[in-house]
Amino acid sequence: MAPRIGVYDSGIGGLTTLALLQAKLPSCTYVYLADTARMPFGSKSRAEIYEAAENAMKILRAGADVIVFGCNTASVTAEPDGAFKLRPALADCDPQKTLVLATPRTLAGLDAKARGFMCADTPELAVLTEIQISLRYKSRTVLSCAPLSDYMRAKLSPFAHKAEKVLLGCSHYVYAEKEIRAVLGDADYSDGNDALTDSVRAALQPELSASAPSDGGIPPTDFVFTGACERDKYMWILGRLHREYVPRFVAADRLLRQRTDTSAKPSGGI
Repeated sequence: MAPRIGVYDSGIGGLTTLALLQAKLPSCTYVYLADTARMPFGSKSRAEIYEAAENAMKILRAGADVIVFGCNTASVTAEPDGAFKLRPALADCDPQKTLVLATPRTLAGLDAKARGFMCADTPELAVLTEIQISLRYKSRTVLSCAPLSDYMRAKLSPFAHKAEKVLLGCSHYVYAEKEIRAVLGDADYSDGNDALTDSVRAALQPELSASAPSDGGIPPTDFVFTGACERDKYMWILGRLHREYVPRFVAADRLLRQRTDTSAKPSGGI
């Protein structure tokens, strides 16, 4: 039987992690814990985030075989044992050429400024994206944060065309990547989800060898909310992410796996 994977975030940001996990591990089942009663996390104290992470681990351990934190702030601040964690990968980046976009608490936990990284001041962005995507749900239109373009210009213009790499260190920021790119220009953008979901897949590979194939739809998914139940909204956003966000990673992933399979096959000859 395929494992049940639990994904945690304060709101809709971690749905980006969930969607990519479902694309790469379609035979698993899922539970998503949205800590909406505590959202936003970025301005919370360390003690509040530790408490939130501890509560999340308690809830998910009761209903999941594998736990994934799709929240950079909780991952960096609480560093929960026994969970796969989404966090900006600074180790291989040149600080002078890398811009880190993250919540104040995440930036503090990474000590990013002291380490010489470019850091933008965007404390409200996670909440603003949550609002904009909720409005898209009400109108049932494509995922977009276009109304945040002026905010992006005000906050990010000093960094325009200065970074070779941009780390989206909050899963909510994924929804505003188009608007972020419009200001910052060409760069290598990374939100961390691809590497995180690859690590989960690699860890589970032995257990998945006999699991049933996916029918191409969204795998069975349950939702748990610490605030009001918003299942319909979350399912709608998840569906949009499967259409608008996941394909860019899945196409590259399939190509890489095909190349790996081909190179692993013995060559012909006498």
